[in-house]
Formats: sequence, structure tokens, C-alpha cells
Amino acid sequence: MAIAITGIGLYLAPSGRIAESIGWTFIGMDKDTLTNVHTYLGFVMIGLVVIHLVIGFKSMLVILKSAFKISRTKTIAVLIIPLLLLGVGYQAFSAYAGEEGTDTTYDSYYKESTNSTVYITGTMMKYYTIQELANEFNVSTDALIEKLKAKGIDATPDEKLVEIEYQYNLDREEFKAMLEEIIGELRGESE
Repeated sequence: MAIAITGIGLYLAPSGRIAESIGWTFIGMDKDTLTNVHTYLGFVMIGLVVIHLVIGFKSMLVILKSAFKISRTKTIAVLIIPLLLLGVGYQAFSAYAGEEGTDTTYDSYYKESTNSTVYITGTMMKYYTIQELANEFNVSTDALIEKLKAKGIDATPDEKLVEIEYQYNLDREEFKAMLEEIIGELRGESE
């Protein structure tokens, strides 16, 4: 139960350093504590499973031998069906994961961008501040902040992009496209 609860907490935890910067907790534990508890209890669980298998190994062999004697077809089916389910599940998951990249909102927003030479990477989104982003693309920090404010986002020069994304509950790809568009406009104005 503890592994399940800490796993749920880790699933719900904000990504990267956001959890630490906003003081996020789940049932009184921060993300690092959840990770440690989950990991250590996982190792305890592995140890208990090994002990269980060692203690019940003879019984398990007797049950498997009797299963093979009763019906080899049923035994083979019991072994093959889970493998087939895993294969089908993997195919369904990979098809689902592949569809995520075709977000129409992002595509239409990105096509509206005025300057296609501006490209913001995921690393920039995780670690850059507004000031660093403006410096990277040689645009005015104040102008960038004003453009963001016009889109309803209040930001300061030393605020990280990932914090803004989390604070305003923005989709990462849409936020990247918005920043690329704004920087493209600013670079177009200065040229």
C-alpha cells in the first residue's frame, strides 16, 4: 500500500525542480522524500518476493508439474496469453503516444509564428529565466515582459520559464510557440 501511495504521489508531483521551488508536498512528504520512501520500500518488496519464492520453491514446482500433466494446452495458453496481451498493450500505447505529437492547437499556433528562425528547446524551457531567454535571442527583456503581459502573463526577469508554465497552467508546446512568436516579432521590430 505504501508503494502504491508514494507512486501516486510521484505521478502527481510537478516535473523537474518545480516541486522544490513551490514547496509541493503530498501527504506531508516532499518529492525527494516520496522518491526515497518509494525506492527503499521497492527494494524491501523485491527482498520479500525473493524470500517468498525461495520458501515456496518446492511447492511451486509441484504445482507446475501437476499443471503440465493435466493439460499442456491450458498451460501453454496460460503462458502465451499474457505475452500476447503485453504485445497488444504495447502497440496500443505506442499508437496513443504517437498521436500526442499531432496537437492541432499547437500546429495552428506554431504556423502563425512570424519568425521561423527562433527555436526554443526543452532545456531552455526547464532552466532559462526570462532574462536569459531575452539575452539568448538578443531581444529586450522589458519588451518580452510587456508582450507576455499583453497575453495575460505577469513575469519578472529572474522568473524561470518552467515556473511561469506551472503558475499559469500552460501547455508546454503552446507556451514555447507563444514565446517563439513573441521573440520573432521583437526581432522583426528591431531589424
